[in-house]
Formats: sequence, C-alpha cells, structure tokens
Amino acid sequence: MPADLEAELRREVADLKAQLDRERRARGHRLEITQLAAVTSGQVTRRGVASVIARKASEVFTAGWIMVAFVGDEDIVHIVHGPRVPDEIRSDWATTPLDVSVPICEALRTGARFELPNRDAFAPWPILVDESDRARLSSFTVEPVRGAQLPAAVIALGWDHPYEMDDVERELLAELAEVAGPAFRRASRTETDQDIATTLQSWLLPGHLPDVEGLTVSTFYEAGKDAMKVGGDWYDVVEVDDGRAAIVVGDVVGHDVRAAAEMGQVRHVLASNLARCGDPVESLASTDRYFHRRVHDTMATAIVMVFDSDRSHLEIASAGHLPPIVVEPGTAARTLDCGLGPPIGSGLGGYTSVARPFSTQAILIGFTDGVVEQRDRTIDESMVDFCGSVDLALSTTAGNAVAVLNELVRARAGDPAQRDDAAAVIVQAS
Repeated sequence: MPADLEAELRREVADLKAQLDRERRARGHRLEITQLAAVTSGQVTRRGVASVIARKASEVFTAGWIMVAFVGDEDIVHIVHGPRVPDEIRSDWATTPLDVSVPICEALRTGARFELPNRDAFAPWPILVDESDRARLSSFTVEPVRGAQLPAAVIALGWDHPYEMDDVERELLAELAEVAGPAFRRASRTETDQDIATTLQSWLLPGHLPDVEGLTVSTFYEAGKDAMKVGGDWYDVVEVDDGRAAIVVGDVVGHDVRAAAEMGQVRHVLASNLARCGDPVESLASTDRYFHRRVHDTMATAIVMVFDSDRSHLEIASAGHLPPIVVEPGTAARTLDCGLGPPIGSGLGGYTSVARPFSTQAILIGFTDGVVEQRDRTIDESMVDFCGSVDLALSTTAGNAVAVLNELVRARAGDPAQRDDAAAVIVQAS
C-alpha cells in the first residue's frame, strides 16, 4: 500500500476514533445534564440555580470561562461565575446594568444566541474588545435559557484561544439550557412569592409602638432564611389603662403565607381583648374561644406580660409559649416561671397568671424559638445557653443594656444554622 494512502487511512481511522470518543463523552454528559434537573430542584433562588449550572457546565465543556446570568430588580444583571473565571473579572463583573452593550446583556434583552469564534467577532461590542486581554478571552458563546417571554437566564462559555464549537457541543449546550429553564422559572416564582410573603408579614407587624411610662422597649424581628420560611412570629405592645401596658410575643404554627396571615388575625384579636379588659388571663381565654369556634385550624402560642408602672410589677400569662428571661440587678439571667396554659385555638382555656415585682433596672426578654433554639440541643439546653449568653453580653459589652441584648438576639437569629423566623421584645424598667 502506498505510503500516502496508508497515512490518509490512518488519519481517517484516527478521526473516526476521535469522533466516537466525543460521542461517547457526549452520551455521558447528556446523562449528567438530565440528572441536573434533580439537583436544581433543591435550589429555591435563581442565584442557587445559576451556581449549580455554572459548576456543571465547567465539568461538561472545555471552556475556561463559564458565566450564568439573570436579570434581577431594577434591571440589574446578576452574573454567577464558574471556577476558572479570573478573579478580577469575577469581582468587576458580579453585576451590571441590563442596558450595557455586551453579548450577555443583549441576549437577555432580545433572546438572541451569539457564537463568537475569535476576537474579530467581538467588534460590535467595544467593551468586550477592551476587556478581552484582561480577561484572557478570545472566543465567546452565549446561549439563552428560555423564559415566559424574554430569557430566564443565559449561559456563556469562553475560551482563551479562538474556538468554534462543534455540533455535539452545540447540542449539549442547548440541552443544558433546556434543563435549566424550568429551574430558573420555578426559582423566580419562589422569589416572588417570598417577597410577597415577607412584605405581608412585615406589614402585619406593628409599625409603631406606644411609649410606655417606666419602660425602655426594644423589639426585633427577622424572617426565616429559607425561601417561603415566613411564619407567624410576632411581637406587640398594647396600651391598656392607668399606666399599664401589655407586652406580647407570639408564634402561629406554620411557616408559610397562611401562617403570616393568621398571625395578623391573632395579633389583632388578642390586642383588642387586651385593650378592652387589660387582663392577660381573660384576654387569652377570649382569643382562644374566638379562634376555636370560628377558625378551627389556627393554633398559636403567646405570652402576655402586663406591666404596671405605678406598682412596678408584672402580671404574666402564657398560652403554651416559651417563658421569658429576666435579669435583675446583682443576679444572673434566668427563665421566669409564669402561668402556663394551652395554645390559642385549642379551645381548652384554663389560663392562669403569675404576678411578680419588676423593679428599676430589671430586664425582661420575651422571644420565639427562632431566637434560642439550636438544632443540636434540646430546648431546655438551648434556654440555658441563651441565659449564659445574656450574662456574658451584659458583663463584657459596654453601653445601653437593652441595645446590647438586642444585638445579641440579632446575632443568634442570624446564625447560618438558624433557619426559623424570630421575634423578641426586650424591656427594662426605668
């Protein structure tokens, strides 16, 4: 066989083998892309989905650049970068206005797909030309992710050398975008629902609290960290009569929009009963009867602490709620025994109250479980730990005691391991 014919045959065999290898790898990548649907189902934000897509695309494609972008509020494009994007580009291009003239933004605005195999193809985008050296970028492909009308996101791939994708890679990128579409659309709806729920819950909490003679009052609320992890936590301060005021902390069972709406109902009914009669036991009993008879599946815990400035004492009644913590001059923080009754809505009634002195400089903290509960500890252990944290904060931090404790509550509720919503009222007798 002539040498040139043999060489040509070897090239054809090598090309065929390379093609078979590409197709075999493509089959494996297709399976990975299909499985990606299950992985993204656990993401409830578009940024979370984008992070998963960017990481997976880095495993499937040879590109050095992987970027996944979507449009947020006020037409700001948020860009999530794959692991091989240069650090200076990662920091400078974390966000950009939608109207900036770069392929990613144009694809998000129009739904167009761009495949730029070399730097000459960058010419219509001067910013891309200017950034190409710094970014070590010589070829760029942008694939839209289908949305309802405009793209839900885009996936961008970049190489540090001229590069033209083959048909197999184009098909893989299109399949990746197809899988990403439902995940982005679902996460977008979840974000919208979360915004609505958080706004609803914030609106249902009191916007202004009355000044209470003889008390310094500080409140805290933080929504849950998981999407749709809103709930029924609330606080309130209700003027009663003759220098008395009721401090309330409560929690409706549930973590969704309905729980937030029910929280508004329970808070207002209980506040109305307190304003009417000023008695914590009768107010809890009336509220319990109302919800048991009229709204059969609403259940809430609450603690009511009525402060009498003339007598410098508290009357406390609980509807299945965690006891407050008290700190008095010269004593360590401790839980305060109080009358414990069944949750509001149970219809069981039987509430009792405990009266106790609340002298000058004494501090009381009412809270929901999102402030104290720790996943690796029982609630009793968590309460002991919280008391220790209160003592440590007051002994080591200068400044107004109420403000110091509000910061402590904020820090505990902000712990990444704490996912629940949290509410608290901190009061000090003056």
